[in-house]
Amino acid sequence: MSYVVHESQSEIKFNKEYYPVIRDGVKTQTLRIARKRLDVQEGDIVTAVFPGLEDTLNIKILKIGYKQFKSLNLDDAVREGYDSLADLKNDLIKIYPLITRFDRLYYYQFMVV
Repeated sequence: MSYVVHESQSEIKFNKEYYPVIRDGVKTQTLRIARKRLDVQEGDIVTAVFPGLEDTLNIKILKIGYKQFKSLNLDDAVREGYDSLADLKNDLIKIYPLITRFDRLYYYQFMVV
């Protein structure tokens, strides 16, 4: 009998501009398009790395799910560290220029540990 052991990735990359808001607990979620899904599970503790910075943070994955771009709401924006839904959507469009309103985004809610 064989079985598969899931080994999650040990690092998640973030833009270095997000370091202070993650460190301070303002940003508690990250959104990734389907092709950039993270190989993590709820309960995993992973290292948040910020290319260009030496500092890293350990974060615990609390909740994973998905929704369409058009279904994002103000709660998502706040968890992402934004004051408005428009700001969140505009930044996602900058990161993923080809995103459509029907594209699936995976959300990963986390906390610094």
